[in-house]
Amino acid sequence: MSDAFLEALRTGSRKRVALEDVRRAFFAAHPEVLTNPGRNALLLERLHALEEAGALALPAPGSWEKVGNPPLPTWVQVKRTPALAPVVDYATVPWVPELGFWPELKPPPLEAARAINDFLLRRRTTLKMVPIKERSLEIFGDEKRLDALRASGGNSLFGGRLPLSALGAFVVPSPLPYRMADAAGQPVLVVENHNSFWSFGEWNQQARRYAAVVYGSGKAFQGSGDALEQVLHEVTGVGALYLGDLDPAGVRIPLEFNRARAGGREKVAPATELYAWLLANGRQRSLDVPSNGIESLAVDWLGAELGGELFKLWRAGCWIPQESLGFERLSGED
Repeated sequence: MSDAFLEALRTGSRKRVALEDVRRAFFAAHPEVLTNPGRNALLLERLHALEEAGALALPAPGSWEKVGNPPLPTWVQVKRTPALAPVVDYATVPWVPELGFWPELKPPPLEAARAINDFLLRRRTTLKMVPIKERSLEIFGDEKRLDALRASGGNSLFGGRLPLSALGAFVVPSPLPYRMADAAGQPVLVVENHNSFWSFGEWNQQARRYAAVVYGSGKAFQGSGDALEQVLHEVTGVGALYLGDLDPAGVRIPLEFNRARAGGREKVAPATELYAWLLANGRQRSLDVPSNGIESLAVDWLGAELGGELFKLWRAGCWIPQESLGFERLSGED
C-alpha cells in the first residue's frame, strides 16, 4: 500500500496536511491523471483507500469543501505508524469478464474495480435495476462513490468501459414538476422558466390545450429525458412541445435535449404557434452575442421560416423573453 503519494504526505513535519499539499503530492506521484477530468474523484478514491488501510484519517464533514466535483477534505491527518493492509496482487484476483480491462487501470480506480468485482461475484445472477446511490451504498458503504466514478456524469464507469447497467444500477433523473389538466391525449408543454410555468399551468386548467404544463428549469432540462417520459405516462400525454426564451441559450436547451435522446426515445418539438406569437408580439430586449454560427441554431430548432425570422432578430441585436406571453395575454384580458 505504501507508494510515492503516501511517502510524500509523510515527509512533512506536520501530521495535518492541507488540501493544496495533498493535491501536489498526488499529481507528482500520478502525473498521468493531471489531464483527466475525473482527477478529483481519483484523488478522493485514493484517500478513502489509505484511510481504510489506516494510513491517514479524513476530517469530519465540516472540514470538507462546500463545492467540488466531488468535494474534497480541506486537510488530511497522516498516521506515522499505520497498521497498513498487505499489498494486493491484483493479478490473483478472479476478475469477472466485464472487468477484463483491469490491467489498464491505475491504483486509485483499480481498488474501486476490485470492490465492484467482489460485488459482481456475489450478486451477478440476482441483480435488479436499482438507483445508483442504493447500489453504491451496497458496494462501497458510501452512497456517493459510484457518482464520483461516473465518466463525465454519464452512465458508465472507468472511462466508459463499464456500463452502470452491469451493476444493476441507473441514474435517477431529477423529477420534472408539472401541472396536469383534464386533457388526456393532448401533448404536454414544457416551458423554460418558472413564472411561465405558473401562468401556462393556470391558464391551461380552463383551456385544456395540453395534458400538462411542465417546468423545464432552464438548462437542467437537458438531462431530464427519462423524467419527461414518466410525466407523459402519468398524464396520458401524446408528444411533448417546448417553449423557451428566444435567445441562443434558450434555443440550445431543447436542441441539446433532443441530441441526447437516441434510439427512438421521446423528444420535444417546438411549440410553433407560441413561438410565432412571440416573434410577432413579444417584448424585445438587447442581445449581445456574436452572430457567427447562430443562424443554423435558429433554423435547426424552428425551421427555415420561423428560424429565419429569429435569426434576423438576433442579427439586429435583440431577443424576446418567453414571459412576453404571460397570463393576461393567455387569458385574453390584455
